[in-house]
Amino acid sequence: MSSKAEETVFTINLSRVKNAPFPDRREVAIRKIREKASKAFKGKRIIMGSDLNEYVHSNLGRVLKGRLRVLAVVKEDEVLLRLPSQGQR
Repeated sequence: MSSKAEETVFTINLSRVKNAPFPDRREVAIRKIREKASKAFKGKRIIMGSDLNEYVHSNLGRVLKGRLRVLAVVKEDEVLLRLPSQGQR
């Protein structure tokens, strides 16, 4: 069994997250990221990387833009979401 990993970069629209009340924005942003990934990669387990999680939880009002680029590393039965490196942004 070879565990081949494919990398895909896609953009998630998070402009509607700013309509949510401030205490709930982190949870809404994470939910939107998971929903978009589950629609794109059906039937696979979605795992968020620590760098993406830290980015969402850090200064959500100022740091989080309307669109977020996410690097998805697709393995056989799971997808790891993380932030792309500076060269891929």
